[in-house]
Amino acid sequence: MTFNEIALRPPPRSAYPLLIVGERVSRRSAAALRDAGIQFVDALGNAYLTIDDVLVELQGRTEPVGRVQARSPRAAQPRQSVNIFSARRSQVALALLTWPELATGNVRAVATAAGVSLGQAHDALTQLERAGFLVPGSRRLDRTDDLLDYWAAAYPSGLGRRLELARYHGDATTPVKVPRDDQALYLSGESAKGTILVSPATLTAYVDAVDPMLPIVNRWSASPGRVPNVFIRQKFWVSPLPEEEEPAPGGRNAPWPLVYADLIAVGDPRLNEAARDWRTRRARPGEV
Repeated sequence: MTFNEIALRPPPRSAYPLLIVGERVSRRSAAALRDAGIQFVDALGNAYLTIDDVLVELQGRTEPVGRVQARSPRAAQPRQSVNIFSARRSQVALALLTWPELATGNVRAVATAAGVSLGQAHDALTQLERAGFLVPGSRRLDRTDDLLDYWAAAYPSGLGRRLELARYHGDATTPVKVPRDDQALYLSGESAKGTILVSPATLTAYVDAVDPMLPIVNRWSASPGRVPNVFIRQKFWVSPLPEEEEPAPGGRNAPWPLVYADLIAVGDPRLNEAARDWRTRRARPGEV
């Protein structure tokens, strides 16, 4: 049982939290399920359960050595599910979460905003519709909260890992300087502007390309003996709002779902609280 298979299934209508029980959950899927708040138990003893103030978490248990399972040659093979959170599809999902109006527009606009080809955008929209995140016909976003939960949980080990350009050690509380005024830089995670955090311990920024002068003007160190706390990643999206693409002093914020994903990826309770606050204010601005 994998995280992707769970994400493809509409959640049951119940007042109780979702609990997944199966033969085996991989280490990667276990981390994604946990980040998405989905409880699970497998036959090997791996588990993640929350009951009021009680947390039960067991991980890392693998198949016992020497165990052989007899399989009938006629046994039906499990159906291979489509990974709706592959890198390119994740880029499309981010674009739709950030600018929901794109979902009902033309595919070319979605492709441009997500930084993917026209064919990749069409494929992602098709898979998201099949998974129940887009209403058939109108392509209006549906189950948006679920999509954000699943996308953010899959982001660190999927798309996020592929976007990394460089790591440094430096002062995360100092405003970022760019070598040239025409360079755009987008802040994310706890370094984003507008979070409830006062003193960020890490700095996450997205750029079109790493300027060799960027670490120099900010006095960041690339020494292997220093613990990295500055993470530079590849910007892949293009905002449909031209003003959001213009460089700004100190940098602009990355798309709000990306800021949310980078906050919860750390697993720090302090950042989890900041992520919940950020999500409430950004996803439902009319309720604040």
